[in-house]
Amino acid sequence: MPRSLSVLLILLALLFFNCPPSTSTVPPARPRYFSNLVYEPAITRYKSTVEKKFQEKDLSYILSLLSYGITSFYGGSIADAKKAFMAAYRVDAGDRPGAAKLYDWLVVDSRTVYKLKKRERELVHLYLGLCYLLEDNIPEALVEFKKLRQFDQDASKLPVVNFYMGLGFEKQKKWDDALIEYRALKEMPHSYFAELGASLIRQIELQRDSGLAPQPDSVELIVHIDHQTATSIGRAEVYLDANQFVATLPENGDSFNVQLTALEANRRAMQQASAKAARLGLRLLGGLLLERALPGAGRELADDIADITLGKEEENKDTRAWGYAPLNITFARLKIPATTEAVRLVFYNRAGAMQGFCDYPLQGKNARAKFAAGTFFIIAGLAEEFYVYQN
Repeated sequence: MPRSLSVLLILLALLFFNCPPSTSTVPPARPRYFSNLVYEPAITRYKSTVEKKFQEKDLSYILSLLSYGITSFYGGSIADAKKAFMAAYRVDAGDRPGAAKLYDWLVVDSRTVYKLKKRERELVHLYLGLCYLLEDNIPEALVEFKKLRQFDQDASKLPVVNFYMGLGFEKQKKWDDALIEYRALKEMPHSYFAELGASLIRQIELQRDSGLAPQPDSVELIVHIDHQTATSIGRAEVYLDANQFVATLPENGDSFNVQLTALEANRRAMQQASAKAARLGLRLLGGLLLERALPGAGRELADDIADITLGKEEENKDTRAWGYAPLNITFARLKIPATTEAVRLVFYNRAGAMQGFCDYPLQGKNARAKFAAGTFFIIAGLAEEFYVYQN
């Protein structure tokens, strides 16, 4: 055996026997499902982020304001949520003095900020309406829902809009207006919403024609679930006091996607293609002319002129979006015993696997449900950031 190989083998042996084997630490496995939904960390983060973005002159700060608003809404801070949504709406509408009454630091802003997409604007009015509803202010809630429809007549075909408009009219005992909304809900192609609409019509007609009051031994519960991500979409089951099953919410609810429609996407693509062609033409022509006058520097100068004239290509790409705008909304309206102490929601994914659950006490100091207009409301936002796993 060659001397060099022998020395190498001896060194390897010494290294092996003098170095104890490393102990690999295996991280504890995360439980298979979450057991709570917590929004406070996200609320705190976005409250700080929105002011930081404004100070850094990030023109998309309005989106952080919306994220702060919706996480506050899920966390039960309705006044803070309403304030954030109202400020975002007024900034988007160009009403800076009105926005500054809500947040003082907005008064100095005279720049053009990120403009909300149509569906983002509609969602702002939807959640403003829900905030007013949870404050027991039915007239203002209806005003916001009507504003949503002013932006988009197709909103009349969205089950969530018909449902809450009908609910508002029903609470005001405007039976005919409520029936118009619930009949539209009954005509929805989704069988779940069609059946819900039919049930609500029977309930309204019974109250209108007989004057029967709700049974004192029962209370009304509305469960509203927002799915922020595609992986969170799935059915949800409702249990009373943790073990009495009462209802299933479907996985495919009301699609309120804020992404561009096909027509809007085509229009945006055509605009970007035209801008790209104009930019290319300006650079080629400018490069040829300026290169003759300034050999070696003309083409770079032409590129700078094109950027100044048409804007840099990366600046023209509108890739920002409201990250917490829900992809899917599902809801249910239930009658439950007045003695119910808590409601448990159990969430599944599209494959049918349980993702987790969350408990909602109805009364007492730990109550998580909101009570307004004679109805309990449970609002849940589903994004992985909100999941809490217990070992």
